[in-house]
Amino acid sequence: MRVFSGHKSQSTTILFFTLFKLSFIKAFQYRGYILVTLFSALLDVFVRISLWTALFRANPVVQNTTFHDMINYMALTGLLMLVQMSGVDDRLANRILQGSIATDLIRPYSLKLFIFAQTIGDNLAHFLLFVFPVYTGVLVLFGMRFPPTLLHGLVFVATVINGAVISFLYYYIIGMLPFWLESNWYVRFVNYAMFTLFAGAFVPIWFYPDFLIQISYYLPFRYITYEAVTFYLGRTGLPAMPAVLLRQWVWIGILLGLEVALWKAGQKKLTVYGG
Repeated sequence: MRVFSGHKSQSTTILFFTLFKLSFIKAFQYRGYILVTLFSALLDVFVRISLWTALFRANPVVQNTTFHDMINYMALTGLLMLVQMSGVDDRLANRILQGSIATDLIRPYSLKLFIFAQTIGDNLAHFLLFVFPVYTGVLVLFGMRFPPTLLHGLVFVATVINGAVISFLYYYIIGMLPFWLESNWYVRFVNYAMFTLFAGAFVPIWFYPDFLIQISYYLPFRYITYEAVTFYLGRTGLPAMPAVLLRQWVWIGILLGLEVALWKAGQKKLTVYGG
């Protein structure tokens, strides 16, 4: 039994790295796409820096935030795109809508691992091609801040890892919605709006009115990257560390339980309608 278990574990590891490698290499095949996307990323950063420059020229300090703080927040949030699993939902949803999910369920590997490996490969390639050169260039040009203490840095790493788990589980759940929806195109718009608003993707949540800040505490989005960045920049003090980590773990538990329940319900629905 141990020999069989060890062989299965080894096969799973080989499958994971094979899928990761294929997804990673595939991203480098389209030079036109790379150039257009890189130009778009540069343009996006240029516009955002121009907006923040205009704002802070009029007022050097806005809510205890300087222009330098905003540049570092923008760059760190951009760099943490590496841990956001935004491709998971489309991959799973497409397999459900196309019907290939029925075959996936009888294959001798975990579909979740399959999608995770592909997403990590794509994200790493996207990070190396577009995110890393653009945002590290910004930090080199404007100056990079470091965490106030070593403990802030360690908390930053812990919250980033927890945030990656939250992101994966959330997008995996969104990807299962086509079990009940004939089309999920509008879900993308709603999802993008929620992330843009409550994850602090473009504007830090500390600039929001109080009622939006209070709402953000009860949603998973701020716990993906926002909390990590605020620890890194020292805007969130270490006394808040246990509460933030606890909220992340609670969301991981909630999303994991919801994912398991929806997956079982989706499989039953697939069996009923699939024969």
